[in-house]
Amino acid sequence: MMKWEKLLSNKRLSHVESPPLKAFNRTPFEADIQRVIFSSAFRRLSKKTQVHPLIANDNIHTRLTHSLEVSQVGKILGKTLGTRIDLPKGNTADDLGAIVEAACLAHDLGNPPFGHAGEEAMRHWFQTNGPRIFGSLSNKHKHDLLTFEGNAQGFRMVTQTENHVFDGGMRLTYATLGAFMKYPWTSEKPGNKFGVFIAEEAILKEIATEVGLIKKSNHEWARHPLAYLVEAADDICYGILDLEDAAELRILSFDAITKVLMSAFEVHEAQKIRDEFASAAEFRVNLSRLRGRVFEKAISGAVDGFMLAYESIMCGTFKGDIFSALPESDPRKTLISEAKSLATNTVYPDANKVEIELGSYATFETLLETFCTASIENSKHIQSPKGEHPLGWKSQWVMRMLGAHAPNSNNAPNGSSWSEYQCLRRAIDFVSGMTDNYAVYVASQIRGSASSNGVRH
Repeated sequence: MMKWEKLLSNKRLSHVESPPLKAFNRTPFEADIQRVIFSSAFRRLSKKTQVHPLIANDNIHTRLTHSLEVSQVGKILGKTLGTRIDLPKGNTADDLGAIVEAACLAHDLGNPPFGHAGEEAMRHWFQTNGPRIFGSLSNKHKHDLLTFEGNAQGFRMVTQTENHVFDGGMRLTYATLGAFMKYPWTSEKPGNKFGVFIAEEAILKEIATEVGLIKKSNHEWARHPLAYLVEAADDICYGILDLEDAAELRILSFDAITKVLMSAFEVHEAQKIRDEFASAAEFRVNLSRLRGRVFEKAISGAVDGFMLAYESIMCGTFKGDIFSALPESDPRKTLISEAKSLATNTVYPDANKVEIELGSYATFETLLETFCTASIENSKHIQSPKGEHPLGWKSQWVMRMLGAHAPNSNNAPNGSSWSEYQCLRRAIDFVSGMTDNYAVYVASQIRGSASSNGVRH
């Protein structure tokens, strides 16, 4: 079984000693929270799609507001679990709350512009153009690039490219990084879902060893127990709040939403809630009054499910989410899955949303063609000992856009040389880190169809 003494490691991912925290009256895990919040990557989430891209209605969630809400649910989940298990000496329930909160704040950092549609657009481009642009890449590196995965990109950001580039990234604690990993395996495991690119495989092994994750194969480890709470917090928030956004955009009626959310309550409980509703026209007020009650049900269900599955979670054998551990008769078991099902069938296919997402494919085609082509040329240029592969004028300008993060002979990761794979990774870092607005702007500029004084960010 995994041991909490190791799982709650407050050591940091770097070989640099952190300054003492006592003077600031904060724990290492609380410092993780602040490191994420004050990062530029977190700030950019304010202009990244949650579900509805480039939306004019300011009541609709962005990745930033979603991440903040997930972090608060995660904090409660962590603190509640901390009161129900035996913690090592020196650790408190607040520590669990802070670890889960920090991981929740970071959980969507790797999402590209236009949300999940952006992920699909990037995968589509690489699967269509990969055979044309890939040169001497190994099969495992080709596969790694063909499937863009936001979770893996987020892991790369917090451990490599944000703040201390290729030297620990944000330098978060091992406990927070363990809780962050929804899929603690690399792209070499069969399937489209994975949490770590091959470029970060050594870091995955380092974290897994430090926190004592159970190894399941050469490329896969069991989840950190707190990762189940991060997943639950995310599911609770987007399962419920995506429906609220749908009501705001008149995609779903208030009655359709309450029908699903009220399923978690006994008849007398549901009636008491309805008695507190304002007029039917005030759906925002009614949803806010309902939301708190639904969150209470979902949070209690998540913690109860965790405790029911506790032994198998700690042994690394549990499969599914923690709601699945609840008895079939428990109405909390299917609350979130039914809410997500309603969104899948009615919200995500919305015509306005789909039209913009289709347009995002053209944006990514322009961006990836430009930056990946230049990166491959730059790789050959860097690796040519006598300058036999000069960098073309267009590629020179593209590299200038990457600024200090453009690959050159002096800044290769881990002191190695820039391979074609690593150069492509840096292009993906840049494109996936863009906000929705900036992606559209840069693609328009490249195509020569935008004004030079347009809004850049």
